[in-house]
Amino acid sequence: MSEENEATTAVEETPVAAEPLIKVLRGNPTDAEIAALVAVLGTAGGAGAEAGPQDRNLWGHPVDKLRLPLFSWQRITLLERTHMRR
Repeated sequence: MSEENEATTAVEETPVAAEPLIKVLRGNPTDAEIAALVAVLGTAGGAGAEAGPQDRNLWGHPVDKLRLPLFSWQRITLLERTHMRR
């Protein structure tokens, strides 16, 4: 019986060849070109992107480009309210 168990485990451990996801139809790409293609296609699918709320980044907001004096009422109403919004 032990010989039968060894034979079945050897068959179960052999890896099954999967179908290729990418096929090269023409040309002879180098390994570096295939690696670049796989990297681009891997990031295009959004596999590593996390779903959920994104951090709000106001860097470079157009309101910051306004050069208002510190004592101006416009600075308080426009500039600071823009950054206080959620």
